[in-house]
Amino acid sequence: MKPGEHRETIDSSREEQLSLLQTITMEVAAAGDLSSALEVVLRRVCEKTGWALGQAWVPNQDRTALDCGPGWFCGNTDLKRFRAASEEAHFIPGVGLPGRVWKSKRPAWIEDVTLDGNFPRNKAAGKVGLKAAVGIPILSGDEVIAVIEFFVQEARAQDERLVKVITAVAAQLDLVMERKRAEEKLSTTNEILQSILSSMADAVIVADPQGNFLLFNPAAERMFGRGATQTASSEWSQQYGLYLPDRVTPFPPDQLPLTRSIRGEEVNNVEIFVRHAKAPQGLWTRVNGRPLRGPDSEVTGGVIVCRDITEVKKEEFFLFDQSRVLEMIAANASLSEVLTSLVLLMEGQADGLRCSILLLDQDGKHVRHGAAPNLPETYVKAVDGAAIGPRNGSCGTAMYLRKPVVVKDVMTDPLWADYRTLAEICGLRACWSTPILSPQGEVLGSFAMYRQETRGPLPEELRLTQIATHIAGIAIERQRVQETLREREARINLAAESADLAFWVIYPEQKTAWMSDKGRVIYGFDPDLPLTRDLICARVHPDERAAAHAAFDRACESHGTFESEHRLVLPHGRTRWVIVRGRCLADEHGNLLELIGVTIDVSAQKQTDLQLQIQREEMSHLNRVALMGEMTASVAHELNQPLTAIANNASAARRFLERGNIDPALLQQLLQDMVADSQRAGEVIRGIRALVQKDKNIARSVLNLNAVIADTLRLVSSDVLLRESAVATEMDHTLPQVEAAPVQIQQVLLNLIMNALDAVESLPPAERRIIVRTRSLNGEKAEVSVRDFGAGLPKDRPDKVFDHFFSTKQTGMGMGLTIVRSIIEMHGGKITAENAPDRGARFSFHLPAARRDSRSEAA
Repeated sequence: MKPGEHRETIDSSREEQLSLLQTITMEVAAAGDLSSALEVVLRRVCEKTGWALGQAWVPNQDRTALDCGPGWFCGNTDLKRFRAASEEAHFIPGVGLPGRVWKSKRPAWIEDVTLDGNFPRNKAAGKVGLKAAVGIPILSGDEVIAVIEFFVQEARAQDERLVKVITAVAAQLDLVMERKRAEEKLSTTNEILQSILSSMADAVIVADPQGNFLLFNPAAERMFGRGATQTASSEWSQQYGLYLPDRVTPFPPDQLPLTRSIRGEEVNNVEIFVRHAKAPQGLWTRVNGRPLRGPDSEVTGGVIVCRDITEVKKEEFFLFDQSRVLEMIAANASLSEVLTSLVLLMEGQADGLRCSILLLDQDGKHVRHGAAPNLPETYVKAVDGAAIGPRNGSCGTAMYLRKPVVVKDVMTDPLWADYRTLAEICGLRACWSTPILSPQGEVLGSFAMYRQETRGPLPEELRLTQIATHIAGIAIERQRVQETLREREARINLAAESADLAFWVIYPEQKTAWMSDKGRVIYGFDPDLPLTRDLICARVHPDERAAAHAAFDRACESHGTFESEHRLVLPHGRTRWVIVRGRCLADEHGNLLELIGVTIDVSAQKQTDLQLQIQREEMSHLNRVALMGEMTASVAHELNQPLTAIANNASAARRFLERGNIDPALLQQLLQDMVADSQRAGEVIRGIRALVQKDKNIARSVLNLNAVIADTLRLVSSDVLLRESAVATEMDHTLPQVEAAPVQIQQVLLNLIMNALDAVESLPPAERRIIVRTRSLNGEKAEVSVRDFGAGLPKDRPDKVFDHFFSTKQTGMGMGLTIVRSIIEMHGGKITAENAPDRGARFSFHLPAARRDSRSEAA
């Protein structure tokens, strides 16, 4: 063969191989499965290349061996015997031509199978004259999914070009089959998706960027009353009946969830009201939307999912209307208004439903009309006042038996024997009634449902009945409680007015308050003025407001009681004295609920106390004047000494002047003595004046009682000498100081000492003894005692000496010790009187130590 001819032969062979590859590729693409595709490859390769037989081997289910699959051979009938031998064979990896290819995953060429040691079918091949063979793996990734083999009836050396062609065909088979599997998977997925979309309860709509609908599932058609239409997005609201939540305003087209999704927005939980010819009552849908994006994140459309929430919204509206009825109850609306609203609410939950509420009379035997807005007036009047009993219609029987009563046909049920004609006239055929019970189980009334058809209650109607009886029970029970409270408040107001008491309650959580009518009069509040704690506290006099607030806050913090006495400043500047007592009430968890208390008007008592104080001060003054009368000798003696000294010094100075023998130093000494004696006389006079002057604006100061006792004893020293008596003192040097009025404490001491001198006056001079003692009581109190050795006190009741007008003296007024006791008690102290163990009497009083006291170190 010439070189040119060889080249032409090669080119022709390549063209045939390419033609073979294209033909097989197109036919494989049309094959339905792997087996059909393998048949195409086997047939076309044999036809185009002249090979006599082609067979395919595929792994069994558990991939332990290769089983013979599709095959093709020319019209030579002898090849059928080899085909039969192949169909009976099974090859494991590495055995036979298929096994070798399976194991190596590479093509294998045998020049003469009859001479090959690893060809179990060589005898069968020899009988039909098969010689050369080639095996090609078909791979899917790294896995062998089939092995194809071809035979000719002559020995041939390996043809690399042919092996490559067949290998390329095998590879193309894998690609085509992979595409087929992907298409099948996609088809299956689409079928599943279509099935899901068709069976979904939620509406799903997909549109392209131009607003053309790409998907409109059956749920969407049911929800929006029609399927996809060729409508511009600006007309979607009108076309499909889309409204804002007010159920009146059409939904703005540019704000529709699908429109926003197409714009690239994410839309969450948008509620739309839908109303069209197939849903005249309307329905509610909640919409979520997302944009669809391409490989480069460009928006390729939008998708929305719409869920029917009509029942949810219906329940929301139902709960809202229930809340509105409860608000009416809380706002103290009339019972008739509350029950009518409740009945209308229940009737609105179902078509053709009529309801009524009857109240049980206080006599517990008859019913009273409550609410029945849609029942005939004739029926309402006939039932009002009817008796309850075991055969008294649905309502009367339910109240009597205290359990629900269901009558499916009032025309035949014996419970309606007395009302059958009336029910027929009013068009009532079925009625079921449930008693309304209080929390304590007391029958308050009944709730009934009426139907124009014969049947029993549906589950939803039983639920409505349960809700209605619960709310009605709250309303009726609240009205009864309020009536009881009004009666109780009237009785309290009557008692308060009789006792001049103001009752009040403060609610800290609500920042509101309540006050009885008498209280409003005492505080000067108008009858209809809403009260708060701040408003009540604002009436407290500014001088006492801080203390009153402090007592109130302490009680709130400790959940205890409080008491405060203060003035109220009323309108127009009038003042009133009151005593306020209160207590905090808490729940089981310790949370403060309210403060309750009373206010007592003590203005009249304060005025009386003021007059008594004036009289007491007058008596105290008279007592001191009387004491001064008894102390005339001591006063005269105390004044006589400095006056005599002044007179003597003045006479001496005059004599020095008459003689003309003046010693300046001596004269200066005489004048200084005269000044000192005059000051001494002045102090005596000032002391007497302070003692006898009236108690006006007497200031208290920190006193050392030891020093006060010493001053008092100096004042009575002359009386002690004239009465031939002796006064001994036993002072406690650690005695705490006290806060008191000096003049009043000195008055107490003078009374006790003068009484003691009177008590020992009848004794012999040697026995006329008095002991004045001070003592510290744990540093908290200072005690003073005056003990005499006289006849003592009345043995039956020593403290009788403190009674008004009681005296053991023939000339006594019986007021001295009474005044002494009032002075000590006014200073927060206490005074006692007792008989001494041997003889005589002992008077003791103690006063509280002054704040920040310092120990007295006086002798």
